[in-house]
Amino acid sequence: MSATADRENEPCPVDGTPQRLLLIGPSPDLVRAAVGAGFAVRIISGTPVSPDDRIPPGVPVDLVDLADGAALAEAVEMSVRVHGTQRLLACAGTAELPAVAATAARLQVTPNPPDAARLLSEPAAMRALLNGSRHSYVPAARARSAQELPAAVEEIGGPVTVRSLPSGAEESGCPSAAGERAYLVERYLQGPEYGVVTLTVDGMHRVVGVVALHGAWQAGCHLFPAPLPERDEAEARALVTELLDLAGYEFGYAYTVVVLTADGPRVVRSRAAYPEEPVASLIEVATGFRADEELVQALAGKPVGVPTADRYAAVASYRLPAGRLLSVSGLEAVCELAGVHRVHFPYRSGDDIPGDGHGGEGYVMLTADSPQEVAGVVAAVGRLVRAEVSRRPDQR
Repeated sequence: MSATADRENEPCPVDGTPQRLLLIGPSPDLVRAAVGAGFAVRIISGTPVSPDDRIPPGVPVDLVDLADGAALAEAVEMSVRVHGTQRLLACAGTAELPAVAATAARLQVTPNPPDAARLLSEPAAMRALLNGSRHSYVPAARARSAQELPAAVEEIGGPVTVRSLPSGAEESGCPSAAGERAYLVERYLQGPEYGVVTLTVDGMHRVVGVVALHGAWQAGCHLFPAPLPERDEAEARALVTELLDLAGYEFGYAYTVVVLTADGPRVVRSRAAYPEEPVASLIEVATGFRADEELVQALAGKPVGVPTADRYAAVASYRLPAGRLLSVSGLEAVCELAGVHRVHFPYRSGDDIPGDGHGGEGYVMLTADSPQEVAGVVAAVGRLVRAEVSRRPDQR
């Protein structure tokens, strides 16, 4: 997310009228939090608002095609010039859209430079920032088309990671050939991955938490807080805040994934947003930190604290093979395990499980007093859940 500039130190003008806040693509929880904090909220949404969203009554909603840059820029400008918007929060990836970032910066309703969110999220731009600083160097080369990929891979040498670049990658100095997609080729980063969540206010970056991802702690699990050695965590935090400084990021959440390599931490990817589920819920269940409420309180000029975990929270994922689900058992027993908060199983008997290489994935969210206790519950989940899947005729 990105947010607005503070034209005044307090959220409300001296006459007591509410500060006018424009939310682009917000969650219903964020809308309710902003209204509850005293803001006069207006919404730009790419989809109609459903009654099930429980948006507070009286909140105006402008329906705009978020893929139409001209229409989106016009809607932002209308909100500022006609409806008096004083601040802006762009959510769900919209902070990276040029129509949002450039228009908000021009109208002075955001402290973030027009390119801040893009510099974080666009792989080539992010890598160029860090490689320019020389503190987190990763060999990288750009290919303007698929035909140029072999040469770029040879230039880097060894195992590599290939990332396709967005169509606007020419802004980061990587123009693509006509009708072709550009690519970024980087040296593959070997090591455990950690997700670093930050909240920036007035250019000050506060680390909300560090999550151990994938197999950083245990295969198939995310764990918060990450059981990291003090020095490794300090280096990861310092690298993330350096990236935010380099991008000129002044306000909002960011989620940055760092790999701890043999040569020190290296950034894999970043985005000007809070992490998605189920990672987002880990911090809340371990600390009570409510991301939407803390963000609007920061907008209102209230002090921003750093949450403290009083327990460990984990997400244990399980993957089903592609095919047709015949039966599943053990989910009720898993729900009764001590510390289990949520069981997500996305299929019913008779459903087809995708054969796109990802299979079907579910997860269990739980809390415990120690990583050892978490591991015990995860092992119990593995013993209890049993799924029978038949192969489809087109499978060998």
